[in-house]
Amino acid sequence: MPNSLLIWLRRLAALTLALQLAACAHGSSTPQLDSRFGAAVRLAMAQQVRDPASADNRQPADGLDGPSAHAVMQRYRASFAEPNGQAPQPVQFMLGGANGK
Repeated sequence: MPNSLLIWLRRLAALTLALQLAACAHGSSTPQLDSRFGAAVRLAMAQQVRDPASADNRQPADGLDGPSAHAVMQRYRASFAEPNGQAPQPVQFMLGGANGK
């Protein structure tokens, strides 16, 4: 009995494998979608570019001078060490009613 069950399970596994391979061998079942694959991403990227010819512009952008930019960056980095120059407020749990009783 166990031998016939084992043979039946092997045949079932072989049939399942054959069906899966046949399904994969068909190729692309969505040629209309494949021809437009990635079009939405390319469109979104194109819409986010303000001036496509800006890569050819070799003039530097006007902005802050060196010392001012350095001071801005120092303040920016210091803001992560102590936000707003204040120590963090302790967490308080209020127990009781609205009148503090």
